[in-house]
Amino acid sequence: MSFFNTVFLIAWKDILSELRNRENILSMLFFALLMIFIFNFALPLDAKTVDLLMPGLIWIAFSFTAIIGLGRSFQSEKENDCLEALLIAPVSKGAVYLGKFLGNFVFVLAAEVALVPLFILFFNLELGGGLPLLLGVFALGTFGLSALGTLFSAMTVQVRAREVMFPILVLPLAVPVLIGAIQATAGVLHHDAWEHFSNWVQLLVVFDVIFIIVAFWTFEFILEA
Repeated sequence: MSFFNTVFLIAWKDILSELRNRENILSMLFFALLMIFIFNFALPLDAKTVDLLMPGLIWIAFSFTAIIGLGRSFQSEKENDCLEALLIAPVSKGAVYLGKFLGNFVFVLAAEVALVPLFILFFNLELGGGLPLLLGVFALGTFGLSALGTLFSAMTVQVRAREVMFPILVLPLAVPVLIGAIQATAGVLHHDAWEHFSNWVQLLVVFDVIFIIVAFWTFEFILEA
């Protein structure tokens, strides 16, 4: 089986499994909806406050929602006795990582896109023509989170306190991605000129590339540890 066929089949398997069970995605959406309700009732809704806080609130909701989904990435393999099969399968472990990463990226990004109308509804966001650019920023931020989350999900799958260890390991390393995503999101929501926040988008791209390369090359050692 070729490298890219392996990547595609593993990603497609994860996506189909999630579409059939819907347990993970529903948990993510419920948690995010709860956070939006809390933000809505806990914060004053004047336009100035919303304009100032919204980029950070969006990425707080996105990051913790992603943690819920990514943390179970390899747990499902363990529960279904598929983890050993992945270890002994005669395929590149890098392809296994990329397949798991791609599946995680797709459904985390889908959950985030599903939350955008709720932020618009509850906080009266005016996106104008900035929605495509905003979705691009979401995709870049989610790329970095998914790259890290997939790697550390494999690292903590055998740990008893994985629910605690996973966010402790992922969130500090994801700080550069979150900072870049928040600042780029702020630039889009504030309708700033591209030149004012393009450096943050470039920062996102750089860290995404670094995270995916490092995770790809270290995944085999982590999986077999």
